[in-house]
Amino acid sequence: MEHANTAWDSGRFNRRVSTFAHVLIIITLAVVWLIVLKGVLQPFFVALAIYFVLKPGSDYLSTNGFPVILSYLTMVLFTLLVVSSAAFFAYQQAAEVVEDEAKMEEYNGLLDDRWHDIKATPIVSTAFEDDAALNNTLVEDLALWGVLENDQKISDAAVGMLAGVGSVLVTSVTVMFFLIFIIFEASLLPGRIERAWPGGASEKVQIIRAKIEASVNTYIVVKTGVGFGTAFCAGMIMLFFGIDLWFTWALLTFLLNYVPYIGSLIATLPPIVLGLILLDPAYLTLLILLLLTNQQVWGQIIETRWAGRALDLSPVVLLLVTAISFAGWGILGMILAVPFAVIIKIVLENIEATRPISILLSERAPSIDEAWIEAMKDGRLSSFETQSLTQLQEVLGYSNRQIKLISGRVAIERVLRRNRITDDQLDLIGGVADELRHNQNLAAEATTSLHQGKIDKSVRPLLNRLLKAIEEEE
Repeated sequence: MEHANTAWDSGRFNRRVSTFAHVLIIITLAVVWLIVLKGVLQPFFVALAIYFVLKPGSDYLSTNGFPVILSYLTMVLFTLLVVSSAAFFAYQQAAEVVEDEAKMEEYNGLLDDRWHDIKATPIVSTAFEDDAALNNTLVEDLALWGVLENDQKISDAAVGMLAGVGSVLVTSVTVMFFLIFIIFEASLLPGRIERAWPGGASEKVQIIRAKIEASVNTYIVVKTGVGFGTAFCAGMIMLFFGIDLWFTWALLTFLLNYVPYIGSLIATLPPIVLGLILLDPAYLTLLILLLLTNQQVWGQIIETRWAGRALDLSPVVLLLVTAISFAGWGILGMILAVPFAVIIKIVLENIEATRPISILLSERAPSIDEAWIEAMKDGRLSSFETQSLTQLQEVLGYSNRQIKLISGRVAIERVLRRNRITDDQLDLIGGVADELRHNQNLAAEATTSLHQGKIDKSVRPLLNRLLKAIEEEE
């Protein structure tokens, strides 16, 4: 295919470098203020995150006849019920184990015995300098490595971690007040946008807002569904092997699933440590394999197929953002970091001067074919998807005819796969039919034979011939 050739423009390059520097300064100042004003901003961002969690459910209720405020109220009450029930059950389960001093002492003794057995193996023993180091307990070794204090026990670290998880689950009165006002503001915001940016600018702002909501909603729905599935399967595995605090570790798995790449892996460490204490080597190996397989199946297969490229952020950027957020706000910052990074990327993507920065933050260089395939997954094109595809067409230099051929081909492939055709797919197929210079009769037959809904078997050969004709034109 032919692409537009752009000559070197030093002025444009200098402007983009200047824009990049200004964006970097703004982000640096934002990070500093997020740390300095942590006590004020943290409840607000928690409330904003809760709003995005509630929005898909409230939108579903609203489309089925519920008033908007009643929809949000229903979702708030349902969420409070689920969170409080899960927190209470986890607290009760943890309290029973932690308050049993005999069991905790037994755990510490068994863990030291296993640690000495591991250190006695030829491979591990070479890592220790002398016999005195080989005789150290696990706590003493962890203290030497800076993980624990000398007078601390593994059980103390576990209690501290549970307390940290509990603090994430507790929603303060301040967060609830912020959430209530955010819900009311969301309904009033479109009118204020129209008054602030009348005309075409208002439409663009609305498109950015819609794209942010759709992307974050997709992220929340997918992460919540995948997190629940991962946590449920992990909980059943731990219950089968008799791991104490199985529900608490499953809840931790659900929460840390919102931290990309490393969250679910970190959540598998506590049950593996308990398995190291309680299980024989064969059963411990099986436990580790099942937990890691569960995490990989849900995280790498199901989530990828479900979400596609919903985030489209570089893995290095995601890890950097989560690391900085953890340094400033702890575990809560790691959970909140990703959706807000998505919001920033979308804003940069829709401002012409900062669009190159958005592309640099992406997971990979944009492909027009992949973009159309992703947009046509549900068979429909939203306003922000149309705008994004138009922007990508301009950046990559494709002509309108080339885009019609690509979009028509993608639409036909999707119709053949799903055996159903939508209005948007009909429009795209009709558009590509007008561009078929050497197959006018086939194009005319296709436009008169296709209708919305399920397609007949007799139409499939026609679509296959049309697809072949499009490929020849391309």
